[in-house]
Amino acid sequence: MGSAGLTTAAIIRYSENLEDDSSAFYETLAERWPAHKDAFLTFARDGKKNKTQVVRTYQETISDAYEASYSFEGLSLRDYEFDTSLRQETSLMEGLESALALEEQACAFYLDVAERSKALLATIPRAFTRVAKKRSQRKSSLEALLQETKAGS
Repeated sequence: MGSAGLTTAAIIRYSENLEDDSSAFYETLAERWPAHKDAFLTFARDGKKNKTQVVRTYQETISDAYEASYSFEGLSLRDYEFDTSLRQETSLMEGLESALALEEQACAFYLDVAERSKALLATIPRAFTRVAKKRSQRKSSLEALLQETKAGS
């Protein structure tokens, strides 16, 4: 999806897909590495909560007037695409590095959208900023887990 005339609905759809794909990715990590299952499943559940929060905020605040007249000019969703598939031979360390890269992309997306949506009602950028903050905290947890994994190998 390019940048020409991205509507708020398109951004919300992208957010939904991002959170769905992220949750599925963390569920796969949980299956592959049961020693870290609780952490990965927590991240998956959080992704589902993030999706609900963003969609609910959108539904509660966006009117047809906003949707028809507001677009995210210059935003390219391609800049934030991420492959959440894992090869069978992926190691835990590689999985964690992929998770960190995913969180980096997701945070950048949510912060960019929050910045670009400041012209809308304050609840919209606030919701995106809140999700970016949660994903940034997740990134910190993943960094600690990666360091622990490196120390153990």
